Amino acid sequence: MEARRPALVRASRVSLTWRVALMSALAVAALGGLTMLVAYQVVRAGLYAELRRAIKQDAATVAALYSQGEGSAASGLSGPTGGVVLQIYDPSGRLLAASQPEFERAQAALPPSDVVGAALVPTTWNGLVAGRQMEAALAPFELGVVAVLTDPSYIGPVLADLSRTLLVAALLLVGLSLVVGYAVAAAALRPIARLARLAALRGPDDLEPIAYEGPLDEVGRLTFALNGLLERLREALAAQRVFLAETSHELRTPLTSLRGFLDRAVRRTPPAHRDDLLDAQRVAGTMTRLVEDLLQLSRGQLVVDQALHLVDVGLDVLRPVADEFPGVRVEADGGVLILGDPQRLNQAVRNLTANAVRAAGRPGGVTLRLAQRGQEALVTVEDDGPGIPQETLPHIFEKFYKGAGGGSGLGLAIARQIVEHHHGALTVRSRPGETVFEMRLPLIEAVDEG
Repeated sequence: MEARRPALVRASRVSLTWRVALMSALAVAALGGLTMLVAYQVVRAGLYAELRRAIKQDAATVAALYSQGEGSAASGLSGPTGGVVLQIYDPSGRLLAASQPEFERAQAALPPSDVVGAALVPTTWNGLVAGRQMEAALAPFELGVVAVLTDPSYIGPVLADLSRTLLVAALLLVGLSLVVGYAVAAAALRPIARLARLAALRGPDDLEPIAYEGPLDEVGRLTFALNGLLERLREALAAQRVFLAETSHELRTPLTSLRGFLDRAVRRTPPAHRDDLLDAQRVAGTMTRLVEDLLQLSRGQLVVDQALHLVDVGLDVLRPVADEFPGVRVEADGGVLILGDPQRLNQAVRNLTANAVRAAGRPGGVTLRLAQRGQEALVTVEDDGPGIPQETLPHIFEKFYKGAGGGSGLGLAIARQIVEHHHGALTVRSRPGETVFEMRLPLIEAVDEG
């Protein structure tokens, strides 16, 4: 039996190698983003810490100069920003003077409570001064408090440049990680890809273990598990063939006897009562052929034995099959001729018809049609049953595959083998309320030309 993909498996358009590479790139992107954020915060904190350290040093220097009587409010100081503003406060926190006129106004004064606190111990301050965000360091001297103010706005462009640099670096790192991740994933998954390729090459007649010489890692354990599955499958198929062979042999003897009794009964029965026995005789012949097919399948053989005749598809195949299923409609005329085995073709159409009657639940829901299309005879078996699920359609011609309608799992497989050995094709299409099997067979003219 052919392996089937479980219905729950969802097909992916992206290979596992690319998925691993993408996951690696996403992980690197997340780590890169976190690193960039941490670096940004560290640099930002470092810039502000350096600024405050510098203005604290300036404030201490100015306070020392005023304590020695050598400074003035107009003294020029140079800090990290290229310049600072100097303010002088009395011990009560009142602004006395500033190095720039705009910072001498009352609205440019620092909160008195902060200034009074700085009279006891040097401190730092930040906030709005004259509508501008400022950083300040305050230090006491003998007559009051000196404040050194600076504008930290220069830090913003520096951080923006840093952010752009970090972002470009992160993007380059993600791109590089994608390439490297793909290479690493491809190398890591190569043994699994090889194992999948070798497993895909296995078929019903090739169930030998897959050779593996690598370490006993995940791939090694997977290989051993797969080889164990192949061994169990080989044993199951062998047991199945033995069962089919023994069952077929056991059935052949009583069926042969039954056909002999029916033949004798037909000869002794008056013609008026012979039809029922002829029907039983045809059914017994069909059962005998089915047993022979089982025996051939148990030996791994196909349905190949054919007795070729000139066959009128409508008269020799479709109508006799329809007579076996009262209620099945036939839309076929004579004159469509092919070269084939009438018994085998009857068997194929009978299998399709029986399947259709079982699906429709009644013979009246089944129609057999015959048409000539180009150099082919087109036979269709149509039923108005519930339809075949789409996930089941690819498997209905497999040996021993049983759908929801039951059956032996051999009828459709045998029908397809018969059609293919007549150089034809058997296909199916289905939707709710309609299932159509199409059998295409070459006409006698096409066979002669071939």
